[in-house]
Amino acid sequence: MEIVFNRTSNAPAYQQITDSVRRQVALGQVKPGERLPAIRDLAQQLGLDPGTVARAYQELERDGTITARGRSGSFIAETRERGRSARDRLATAVDRAILEGLGLGFATEDIETAFATRLAGWRERRRQQVKRQPAPVRTDLLRFSGSHDLAVELLVTHMKSLYPGVHLNTSFIGSLAGLVAMECGEADIAGAHLLDEESGHFNTPFIRRLMPSETVAVMNLTQRVQGLILAPGNPKQLISLADLKWPDVSFVNRQKGSGTRIYLDSQLLRLGISPNQIKGFQHEETTHVGVAAAVAEGKADAGIGTQSAAASAGLDFIPLMKERYDLMCLKDNFDRSPLAWLAVTVRSRDFKAMLNSMPGYDTSDTGEVRFVGPPSHQTEAVSAS
Repeated sequence: MEIVFNRTSNAPAYQQITDSVRRQVALGQVKPGERLPAIRDLAQQLGLDPGTVARAYQELERDGTITARGRSGSFIAETRERGRSARDRLATAVDRAILEGLGLGFATEDIETAFATRLAGWRERRRQQVKRQPAPVRTDLLRFSGSHDLAVELLVTHMKSLYPGVHLNTSFIGSLAGLVAMECGEADIAGAHLLDEESGHFNTPFIRRLMPSETVAVMNLTQRVQGLILAPGNPKQLISLADLKWPDVSFVNRQKGSGTRIYLDSQLLRLGISPNQIKGFQHEETTHVGVAAAVAEGKADAGIGTQSAAASAGLDFIPLMKERYDLMCLKDNFDRSPLAWLAVTVRSRDFKAMLNSMPGYDTSDTGEVRFVGPPSHQTEAVSAS
């Protein structure tokens, strides 16, 4: 067995070892029962401390990739499923598929989209006991602009399974830019989670400022938890935003105009912390998944993003706030297809079940609609049922 190790990589050495072994197992390059190099031998070969190799082997044994046989050494497990719970076996199967996809050269975004699409298709086929008439083929296009969230990506794939003729195109440009795009007619739907510090309300104050003469339909997609995304085990022992100014802590940020960035900037101002005090403050990612990936790859010690993104990358997470993520469109278009079909998709039992299966999401208000008009008009609420 050849362990791939790159000294110039930002990834921790133990993680490179575990990833190398897991990838070879996933691709069938090593067989069950094959013996791994002894800890001291591998440490000497790679020029590492034996403790680093021992940590990698412990991680591999913990997830069932290898088994330790006392003084005989460590071996590729005969079966990774033996003695493990159904949930663990499922996680192992998913890990194997992801590693195989990476080994074939696919980007993580391609793999994520493939998983979501397949799951949506299988869910629909299981739910339908009788063959239903397929939806008519249409060429309708919905343009989405706004903040990134895994819930939006799931919405795209689930809507495609329900209405194959509808194309929901997404542009993750941030909450504020999404609202501006909708106001300018460059987007049909905006997605935002903008907190107005003065009122404590999400999104509606910004709608009134940007579109004072328009009436906008505001439909809740989900409530979600945002917080600090940290390396496994939280090695720097961070507990709050104030700790980001520590000189030995590197940070990965979200782009300007995103709701997450606006929230962070306001909190730092309240704490009296200058961006110049935070190492890596100018390192920006346009998605929560991008932030999580930067932390997972060792490019930063901490980032700020959603709990679901942290969980998907196997990272630690410290919650900071719960927020509303809303979808918005002009009221005149809300009841017209294909926007009407979007509302049906959001309110569907299966879509809510998909969100509830991931950590950090609350669907108690999902599908609830409010109409926000000029200040002289009352805000009208519509039930999600």
